[in-house]
Amino acid sequence: MANQRIIKNNLLSLRVRQIYQGMGFSLIVLAAVCLAIPGRSQDSGGVMRLMQTKQCQACILTGANLSNTDLTGADLSSSNLTNANFQGSDLRGANLTGANLTGANLQNVNLRGANLTGVNLTGANLSRSQLVGAVLFLINLANADLTEANLSGTDLSRIYIEQANLNGAQLQGTNLTGAELFGVTLNNANLSGAILNSANLSGASARQAFFQGTQMQGTSLRNANLSSSNFRGALLTQADLSGADLLDADMQGVILNEAILINTQLRNVELQGASLEGTILSGADLEGAVLTGATFRNVQLTDTNLRGADLTQIVIENVDFTQGIICDAILPNGKTARCR
Repeated sequence: MANQRIIKNNLLSLRVRQIYQGMGFSLIVLAAVCLAIPGRSQDSGGVMRLMQTKQCQACILTGANLSNTDLTGADLSSSNLTNANFQGSDLRGANLTGANLTGANLQNVNLRGANLTGVNLTGANLSRSQLVGAVLFLINLANADLTEANLSGTDLSRIYIEQANLNGAQLQGTNLTGAELFGVTLNNANLSGAILNSANLSGASARQAFFQGTQMQGTSLRNANLSSSNFRGALLTQADLSGADLLDADMQGVILNEAILINTQLRNVELQGASLEGTILSGADLEGAVLTGATFRNVQLTDTNLRGADLTQIVIENVDFTQGIICDAILPNGKTARCR
């Protein structure tokens, strides 16, 4: 009987070990299977398919690492690429129509000729990216970082951008007609030859920016910080610069006909050869401004500060300088106005 009990116990112990070993193996297999099953947040096979075929329409690649990858001509249309990392990648000619790139890292990415129609780039990092020739229709760039990005010659007409960083961006010849640029920063940006007719840059910061030859007819620059910027030869007909800061700006040869500059800061501004016809300068501060050779026709100067301004050789027609403050200003006849 004792021997039978020993044999029975040994058999039971062996069976228990087999069960535990089987369970362990099952757990390992189950864990492996769980890891292999694609989750709802990301299509695990999408990255491989994209790398092999450059085709991944409507893929879910949130947070995917695609940095320093050749994706020229790739089709990622309608894909979810939220927080994906494309840093240093080549996406020339890629199709990103309708894609969601919220929070994505696109630093130093080449997007020349890419189609970004309807793309959501809210909060995305596009610093030093190349977007020349890209299609940017209905794009969302709210809170995006476009520091030193190259957007030269692109069509951004009627685009809506809020609180985006465009410091140092290249925007030469860019079409921004009717664009809404609320609270954007354009410090040191180059907008030479750009078209900004009827655009809204109210409250924007564009210190030391370049606006040479820029078309800004009917543009709103109310309360914008434009200090030390270069506006040489710019067209600002009917533009609204009320409350704007243009301290030390270079505005030689600008056209300010029928523009509104109420309470505008224009100290030490260079306005040589500028055209001011029907311009409203009420309450503006032009102390120390250089207006040599400028044209003043039907200009409103109510309470305008012209202390120490250089008014030599200006063309005057229907302008009453006594409405403003001309103490120590150099008058058209070369004489210095006496202080009252």
